[in-house]
Amino acid sequence: MFIDSHCHLNFDCFKEGFTHLLADLNQANINHVIIPATDAQRWPEIMALCEQYPRLYFALGIHPHFLANVEAEDFALLESTLTRLQKQGQSHCVALGEIGLDKLIETDMETQEAIFLTQLAIAQRLQLPVILHVVKTQSRILQLLKQTKFSYGGVYHAFSGSEEIANEFIKLGFKLGIGGVITHPTAKKTQNTLRHLPLKSLVLETDAPDMPIYKQQSAHNSPLNITVIFEALCALREESRDVIAQQIYNNSKSIFSIIND
Repeated sequence: MFIDSHCHLNFDCFKEGFTHLLADLNQANINHVIIPATDAQRWPEIMALCEQYPRLYFALGIHPHFLANVEAEDFALLESTLTRLQKQGQSHCVALGEIGLDKLIETDMETQEAIFLTQLAIAQRLQLPVILHVVKTQSRILQLLKQTKFSYGGVYHAFSGSEEIANEFIKLGFKLGIGGVITHPTAKKTQNTLRHLPLKSLVLETDAPDMPIYKQQSAHNSPLNITVIFEALCALREESRDVIAQQIYNNSKSIFSIIND
């Protein structure tokens, strides 16, 4: 059994043939998919999608790439929506995200940090894990997590980096999202890191439709490729395939409080 811990299944490219894709996921034993939000405008469609299909889960938040039209009211709406979902016992909302910092975008870092901290504070108040977007900002995000004493962990999405950095995030209660990058022969540094990290700290993700796997044939990535990523991880580890599969599955269920199989 597998969980795609990060897939933008609500994007337009998946709308055609959506039910067939879900059937294919079921056939491939990909039991659950977690859909992280990118902007406030998409929150309603994500919630509606997950209400319709019980094997889908979601996170709500504002991604660094979507800050141009953010308004102060969005954060009040985020907190009130998450609070309402918790009071309703909405178990399909499993995190706050995708949030973080990105040095490769035009939005200035001061603005990014203010929005990141605002959302991090909401997650702390509501006792929710967060899904982190980290691009060339590892040290700063670690610093902010420590300064704010954020205590509910989450997932470092699209991890690539050193064993030292990985362990710093692990100490703070974070799992590392392992995606298509490890299928690429040039990703030697990340591959080597993954040989030494504790298996209990890893989760699998596709980031579909983005983050393509090596020699991808289709125009966009698919959550079905979680099995390709799994095989690439198995090639790096000493544990058996069964042990890896079960531990990774348990890791995703635990960090996101998924109770249904």
